[in-house]
Amino acid sequence: MSGFVRSRDEIEAIQERMAENRFVDATQVAIRFRTRESTVERILPPGLEPTEEPVIRADVVDVRRSNCVGSFRGGGIYVRARHDGHVGEYCLTMPMSTEAAITWGRELFGEPKKKAAVSLERDGSEVSGRVTRNGESIIEIDATLKTERQPEPSSQTVYHYKALPDATGRGFQFDPTLVRVTLNSDLNAYESGTGSLSLGSPDGPLGDLEIESVLGASYTEADLRTTQENVTTVDPESFLPYAYGTGRSNDWPELDNTSN
Repeated sequence: MSGFVRSRDEIEAIQERMAENRFVDATQVAIRFRTRESTVERILPPGLEPTEEPVIRADVVDVRRSNCVGSFRGGGIYVRARHDGHVGEYCLTMPMSTEAAITWGRELFGEPKKKAAVSLERDGSEVSGRVTRNGESIIEIDATLKTERQPEPSSQTVYHYKALPDATGRGFQFDPTLVRVTLNSDLNAYESGTGSLSLGSPDGPLGDLEIESVLGASYTEADLRTTQENVTTVDPESFLPYAYGTGRSNDWPELDNTSN
């Protein structure tokens, strides 16, 4: 494929991948932790509600092949939440290692992606995942695997918000849309154990996520497929504080270097 204007066949090939993304030979280390109920209530945007348990998941993933963005590494912070009785996870932030992975997910799903350096390494039963952005560590996962179980296919729901700033700089181009992504996994390996998690300095972008207790660590090897749907729109004014949050956006005033 090449050129500024695509042919009909090229368009169809691209849209086939947009409709179903496939990620092959993906390894992941994840840690679930309990936080404060007040924290979940504060960070969930309109359209999502807390569940009974204030649980957040942090992960680091290494995807070796895909049908859409090649190879990449990434991380994520996911808050357990529900919409209209359907329980899933709200993605608070999703640092990625490549431009292709950032652009694809951000434009298609509204994924809150930013460029970062990501590593995932395993030595025997020890697994470590690291995410660094602008020279600052934001996710550090260390897991010790103890139990292996028979892998089975699984399904997971992730919520994103698709929102585009208006060209005037005020408000949105269209009403922010809650997107529900269904992630189907063909697991090749699943192991669980204990672990530790650091979300960077208290003044960092994830510093206000209180880790009350670590609930456990897991390691998976899988092939993944995603499908997605638009669920609902939300009130633009109510969503503005979340649109400019550090998980989705940059701290633009801090990048203003025009003042003397």
